[in-house]
Amino acid sequence: MNLLTTLLRTPGQYTGHGVNHEGERFHGALEVQPLVNNSALMLHYTATREDGVRVHSEATLLAHNAAGMPCLWPVMAELPFVLPHTETSNTAQDDATLVVVFSSGPRDNMEAFREDITIEVSPNGRLRYAHSWGMPGGVFAQRSSCDLVRATDSHRAPA
Repeated sequence: MNLLTTLLRTPGQYTGHGVNHEGERFHGALEVQPLVNNSALMLHYTATREDGVRVHSEATLLAHNAAGMPCLWPVMAELPFVLPHTETSNTAQDDATLVVVFSSGPRDNMEAFREDITIEVSPNGRLRYAHSWGMPGGVFAQRSSCDLVRATDSHRAPA
């Protein structure tokens, strides 16, 4: 399945809760915005701790590169540059949940910063947005994740 096509079916606001790399709970907000003739999406994602402090902000373009590969181009508050992420895994689970992983480089490259952004879309309207990363010389691991639902379904938002 194609993530771009899947998300184009359900644009709009998503809200939910997650935990960051420091173990802090946060409120997540994700806006899925179609761009130019539905050829791409802009994902606006923020994480705000329970005390009101924003701990993460990003704007990410989801589109196909010139070779036709699905890619993410995230602009994040924590990084002083744009680190392109190419789709490295696309699977459908038994319950039809689509799980797509975008990677900036090999997980085992201990010489560089590397990151995966995983987006899971369930048929019931739930969406999971997760970041895994490793610093140069550091261990690669999942660092934060957020479980979200469409804002129109917010009465069912994950706790």
